[in-house]
Amino acid sequence: MTQQEAPVNNTPFSSEELEHFGERLNEELEDAEEKINSFEDRLSEIESKLDDTTSSSAHHQGNIASSEEEREKYYSMIEKQKEKIEEIKMAQDRIEAGNYGICDVTGDPIKKERLEIKPHARYSVEAVKSANNVEADTEINVNEPV
Repeated sequence: MTQQEAPVNNTPFSSEELEHFGERLNEELEDAEEKINSFEDRLSEIESKLDDTTSSSAHHQGNIASSEEEREKYYSMIEKQKEKIEEIKMAQDRIEAGNYGICDVTGDPIKKERLEIKPHARYSVEAVKSANNVEADTEINVNEPV
């Protein structure tokens, strides 16, 4: 069941619980944005150093390669945080639509304990485990931790 197919006000949570999860999502969003800023600052430092090292023939190519590798690592971490921000925004939309806490695959409620750990979770533990055991293509990102 996709988010669009889920009926409005289908959430298994009370308004107080939804408010709590809304706050958790806001905290996660702020954390992800702070991480992006930190990673971008670090990238700027690396790129500045890289500009200095590439302009000097005295620097070893191995050092330049290490800087490139570190740079790629930060780009990857920034991308992961941006993906997380999108997931958080979709979860906030689900709260507004009244279908927060419903598994996108099974249509069953996602356990509160899972949402405490990952408030932007779209899938129940059972759906993730099932997808990890299925070799065929599924709608679930099978790399999602349980």
